[in-house]
Amino acid sequence: MENEMISGMRQYGFQAVTPYVCVGTWKNYAVTLRRFTRQSYYVYLAVRLGKANSQLRKTLRAAVKAAGMKKAAVNSVQANTVMGSFSFGDSGSLAGLTAFLELLTNTLRENGVGPANTCAVTGAPNPDSLCMLQRQNCYGYQPVCASAVRRETSAVQERVEENENNGSYLTGTLGAVLGAILGIGVNVLTILFLERIFSLLFALVPIGAMFGYKLCKGKTNKYSLLIVIVLSVLAVPVMIYLSTALSFVRELKTPLGEALRVTGEIFFTGKFLREILGDLVKMLIVMAVGVAFAWGYMREQLNVNKLEGANVHLESLRPNPLYAQAPAAPEPEAPAE
Repeated sequence: MENEMISGMRQYGFQAVTPYVCVGTWKNYAVTLRRFTRQSYYVYLAVRLGKANSQLRKTLRAAVKAAGMKKAAVNSVQANTVMGSFSFGDSGSLAGLTAFLELLTNTLRENGVGPANTCAVTGAPNPDSLCMLQRQNCYGYQPVCASAVRRETSAVQERVEENENNGSYLTGTLGAVLGAILGIGVNVLTILFLERIFSLLFALVPIGAMFGYKLCKGKTNKYSLLIVIVLSVLAVPVMIYLSTALSFVRELKTPLGEALRVTGEIFFTGKFLREILGDLVKMLIVMAVGVAFAWGYMREQLNVNKLEGANVHLESLRPNPLYAQAPAAPEPEAPAE
């Protein structure tokens, strides 16, 4: 269905920028279509609202409902993007998708919301181009100043080259250990005082490790992922060790140093290992979930993905139809002789 949808949208000037994303314009609104499942797509329209607008979201949803579009939905209206979704199926079709785009753009104009008209990178007015961005607060095909995108891309390429040439596994690993320790500390305190285990908090360990690795100028290639994952796995017995020691401090009023020593003496005994085996397996599973939560952030830090994102920016640069259609500035009059 993806190929059919992309090929079908080509007749409207859309183009694929990845196997799962195509971009184009609809009535001068920059539009992104991103595959969510085999038969459904997210739809993004670039706007400039300053902040999220729940009232506009309600208005758009009401328009979709009034039009009887059962395969379409409006998910959110953020500062820079209107996000909807469309499902293909028995009653969903390319014609239905284009009708959805027509409804969204018409309703936005009726409510005084025109196409985005400032650069998503610098905020400058009348941006001359459009390109695919992957920013947390401004995702999708967005108006930009081409010069700003080229400068930003060049800076990314320089940082990647610097990291590849001068990055250190040693300093990066030390930073990753420090970052992981911070994540471990949060989880140990949660386990000790709340007696709960949270997957999202476990994600702080790999996120902290990757952040520390990057901060200490580690070489961010595929081996950095391996280092972070190994540290995340090792963090589980460390958390059990520290939780046990701190429980001695809390419940038996044992001095911290003595509690750490006693825990060390019993930690690797067969009896203790059998007692904690269930908790160890459970926490390893939760850590795996935490790593899965953190995976997107971890992959974003890799040099190869930074370069790929920068290349997508450049390759998707196209003239902004709003700018192209703007009236040309009058030529200055020649001075009288």
